[in-house]
Amino acid sequence: MHSLFFKAFGIICSMSYHVCPRDCFDTCGMLYENGKLKGDKSHPFTSGLVCGKASLSLRQVNDVNRVVKPMVRTAHGFEKITLDLALNIAAEQMNRSKGKVYRIDYSGHMGILSRFFHQRLFRQLGAPEVTWDICSTAGDNELLDGFGSIYGSDIDEIRESDFLIIWGANIAYSSIHAFTWARQVKNVFVIDPVQTDTAAAFNHVPVRPGGDVALVLQLLMEMKKRGYEVPLDMSKFTNLEDISGVSQEVVNLLCDGLLKSANPFVFLGYGFQRQWNGGLCVRLIVSLLDVIGKRDHFYFDRPYYGIDVDYVRLGSQKPNNRSISWTKLSEELRGEHGAVFFVLNANPLNTIPDRRTLIKAFKSEDNFVIVHDLFMTETAQAADLVFPAKHYLEFEDVIPSYGHKYLGFNEIAFSAPENSMSNMELSRALSEKLGLKNKELYENDIQLIDGALRPLNVSYDYLKEKKRIALPEPPKVGHPNWPSDSRVLSNLNREKEGSFLLLTPVARLRLHSQYDNEINAVPILEINVDDAAQLRICDGELARIENERGSLDIACKVTSRVPRGVLRLEHGFWTDIDAPNVNDLIDSTLQKGNMGSQLMWNFVDIRPVGKGA
Repeated sequence: MHSLFFKAFGIICSMSYHVCPRDCFDTCGMLYENGKLKGDKSHPFTSGLVCGKASLSLRQVNDVNRVVKPMVRTAHGFEKITLDLALNIAAEQMNRSKGKVYRIDYSGHMGILSRFFHQRLFRQLGAPEVTWDICSTAGDNELLDGFGSIYGSDIDEIRESDFLIIWGANIAYSSIHAFTWARQVKNVFVIDPVQTDTAAAFNHVPVRPGGDVALVLQLLMEMKKRGYEVPLDMSKFTNLEDISGVSQEVVNLLCDGLLKSANPFVFLGYGFQRQWNGGLCVRLIVSLLDVIGKRDHFYFDRPYYGIDVDYVRLGSQKPNNRSISWTKLSEELRGEHGAVFFVLNANPLNTIPDRRTLIKAFKSEDNFVIVHDLFMTETAQAADLVFPAKHYLEFEDVIPSYGHKYLGFNEIAFSAPENSMSNMELSRALSEKLGLKNKELYENDIQLIDGALRPLNVSYDYLKEKKRIALPEPPKVGHPNWPSDSRVLSNLNREKEGSFLLLTPVARLRLHSQYDNEINAVPILEINVDDAAQLRICDGELARIENERGSLDIACKVTSRVPRGVLRLEHGFWTDIDAPNVNDLIDSTLQKGNMGSQLMWNFVDIRPVGKGA
């Protein structure tokens, strides 16, 4: 298959440099050589190690099911059409909508150009801004309010640590470099309700779901006993061990490690801060580190410091006044009529909470849906017009990381199918079809890269030659602004809102829904041994999980890895658009105070329905 594909689309060069643009901590530097993508051994962070998604990237390029021609929906299904006709149809519909154009995008490609340049076009058309609040927003906003910055240290500081806490992250799946370095640290504790592969590799601290704030308060209480100043009235917080499920003995071990180690470090994951009180917990953990004089000894996020992102996304524009929430997209678009929904860099009909509501909006006859993608995802299945996208190995971009300081240049390995376009090329082509005169809509990729890197005194030519540069260190977290006692107390405990808490973490070889069509993984629901026995659910049998938003029949795996009262199902598996999906069951409510998602606080009922396949 590979040779046939390369004959059709062409190899540009025998060796090229690449940066993985997926929504991942590690943002690996890679070389394409002799038909393989391999890690860049000279990259200070990657150090030659890449995960299995690299080979899956090559499978994507080669996939016979890839979209290579524009398609329009007809009464008889999708029909292949010319690129020029597709652009004309898109322009006609965007003009018809009379300003009701919605830009629906996220992080399918994290390149500075791919993620931001097309925003200029949609902003000129009056499209609302999109608030990407589904990922780290809760923790980011709490850190900004509490410390003036989201940045403590980069992930690779783990290499210098002698005591490590991994809080709410399964880095065996989500950051193979962090996991590799963690294995070299003397003492490692993993705080997680589930015995993930990461927790199984180290000392597991099984906190109860939603009990993380209580555990931080236990640690603060112990530190106060040992003479440290804690600016909270600790007498107000009671029954902490009952809430967290963590014994005083384990609390003492964690405190000993934090206080007696020369260089303790905390890796803060994104999963646990998507609980109802998760954002505040991030703030309290960093406040705890400040108590012991180690305020910046953590990783949570890293801004694209030094890069002029606003130049790429805005030019001379100002942001539009209206903004829509990505987490609440289904609610934002409910009942919309006469609109154009333009989707790129995302697969919302797989990944958005309460997606059934969004499907109805997309399928409404008087809305028009345009999708730009490599494959016929669930979202593309609902489209009226589909544009074929270029793969990241087929165009240039510059890729920063939110886990380390290196900005890399992504070269071209393959010539793309004739009708496929990058996000930037599609934006320029549509601007031309719409007759727009603003010159900023037509800047080429070299000009955009030069503009983005101007504050660094770095040019397109320089970065292309050097392949990567180290970005300056962002401002670190400052002196803490502690939350009030009353706010901490209101975030301490909440009763269960249903029979079982449903956790929907990322999978090992998927990034949200990306790559699922290449691995064809079978979705499996994990259930505790005792819960399964009580419900008479056997290993491999089908069970139905359901709540007021929807239901899903799925094969079960009976395991001791998950605690009682918790179900675990990795999200992102592909289905037909009309088939059930786990995100049918997920609530789009945002956390109070920081407006981040709480996707990991959803409850379902479960019952057996029969034998599995």
